[in-house]
Amino acid sequence: MQSFKKFTMLTLLLLAGLPTLASAALGDFFVQTEWVAENRSQVVILDARQTPIFLMGHIKGAYHLPRSEFLDKRNGVKSLVPTTTDFEALMEKFGITPETTVITYAEDDNPYAARLAWTLRYHGHDKTLVLDGGYEKWAQEDRPTSLFPTTAAVPSNYRVSVPGKARAEADYVLTQLGNPAVVIWDTRTTEEYDGSKVRADRGGHIPGATHLNWTELQQEVDGVKVLKSEAEIRALLISYGITPDQEIIAHCQTGIRSSYATLVLQGLGYKQVKNYDGSWIEWANNPSLPIIENAEATQHEEIASLRN
Repeated sequence: MQSFKKFTMLTLLLLAGLPTLASAALGDFFVQTEWVAENRSQVVILDARQTPIFLMGHIKGAYHLPRSEFLDKRNGVKSLVPTTTDFEALMEKFGITPETTVITYAEDDNPYAARLAWTLRYHGHDKTLVLDGGYEKWAQEDRPTSLFPTTAAVPSNYRVSVPGKARAEADYVLTQLGNPAVVIWDTRTTEEYDGSKVRADRGGHIPGATHLNWTELQQEVDGVKVLKSEAEIRALLISYGITPDQEIIAHCQTGIRSSYATLVLQGLGYKQVKNYDGSWIEWANNPSLPIIENAEATQHEEIASLRN
């Protein structure tokens, strides 16, 4: 009995030393096809794919929401989260109320569904889920699809009641450079990160950023890309130093891929998570902001970090 008490006390002490996680789960952010099929009439489904692809077949009852309608451009920066007024108008168009459960989807490896879901959650609509496996998994399972546009919804009266959350802006990111309590997660490809592929005025990455391609969060099952298991993702993130005791700022080229990463982190219970939607296109196009410019510089940076 005495040894059991000692074991219990030791366990409690170890647990006390671990970062406290929220009671979130990946299932609170990503939903399976089975659940959507059973509850299709009780939710609003939004298709974030390109218009021609939507017209070639979509989930029966889904509304088409082109990316141009949920991405905004301000001060020369594209793909920003829409303003509160624009967001409310968008929700009203599809008959969505604050009580509506919304399902977003695109292709299985298309992060625009996650960006749309993040947009809703940013504006306080937490009853939003991304369809894991997207249209490919739905169609592969021979679930109901249609070629005809869904009948227009009866407009609602939607009002945002909470301030925006889980978003970072360039000025804030700049103040966190070198902060050991903050991880800037670059979710782009290796070529974008090391500067060998340039998609803005400058190529490279934000100084000190940790690189992990967002696609590493997925695996292929029966020819369809879906989320890896929670255990696999946790182990992967920790191996890159992306741990729940730190603040994580995710970014990519325009805040699309990093939206997927942001939702995954939130689903794993990470408490301090922000998506930098201005991302590399904003950062690299502003010559006053520091960058590591190319692959050679990246190698020098890594060597220097090993010496320190």
